[in-house]
Amino acid sequence: MTLPALHALACPNCGQALDQTERRLHCPDGHSFDLAKQGYAPLIAPGANTTTGDTADQIAAREDFLSLGAFDPLIDATARACLTDAPGVLVEPGCGTGHYLAAALDADERREGIGLDTSKYALRRTARRVLRRAAGTQGRLAAVLADAWTRLPVRDGAAAAVLNVFAPRNPDEIARILHPRGLLVVLTPRQDHLRELVGALELLSVDPAKPQRTVDQLGTAFTAEQTDELRYVIELGRDDALRLVAMGPSARHHDPAALAAAVEKLPEPIRATVSATVTRWRKRS
Repeated sequence: MTLPALHALACPNCGQALDQTERRLHCPDGHSFDLAKQGYAPLIAPGANTTTGDTADQIAAREDFLSLGAFDPLIDATARACLTDAPGVLVEPGCGTGHYLAAALDADERREGIGLDTSKYALRRTARRVLRRAAGTQGRLAAVLADAWTRLPVRDGAAAAVLNVFAPRNPDEIARILHPRGLLVVLTPRQDHLRELVGALELLSVDPAKPQRTVDQLGTAFTAEQTDELRYVIELGRDDALRLVAMGPSARHHDPAALAAAVEKLPEPIRATVSATVTRWRKRS
């Protein structure tokens, strides 16, 4: 079976187009890459760092939490923002479990998608992500092991839209892979995102300067076209609140047992504010 979106992928070593023979991808210069048995393609560029990907526990917690539907308004808003008449595929560097990318593909059945991540645990789930409006991921969603801080294994101008969801971003590479009429869709947390949990559990908070840093980082190559602010309150049981914390960066800074004990002391249901911004950016001509 041919890997989805193969026509949009590129060799991470030389940037040339890839072809597929059985379970091996290869380029004209002879670089080759065997598909992992879990279904993802390891397209690691020279100098890539794959040691910073999310752990198995983080990915399991994210899968469980996102399946609850508490973040569905964020997922749906991001999917709608990706709609464009530009040709090409949807690409998400730092795709995690593939929830957001799958929703964007469900919203636009014409597209194929490429999910990039440094976590093999995440890509295993992305590779088997089932789309609601298709028989499965086999035809439209490719999971690729790649580092967003090196050259992305995507051909120049091949992306109709790039998703950036609560993740670092490489503006130069995003601009390179975007079609001239393509979109960059950025979902960022606002300062009061999950404020109740941040205060009660001493979690990492959103830097007040983050919005301006995003503008400074993207403003030289992109122009903000539309911004939508989302804010609503969710109610969680203690187990789900713990999953929410365990799936994010705060999990790396807290002892799991101590965190579980702190969550156990919170009254149920636990109320938390979800607050984020979805912005569509266009490439500057």
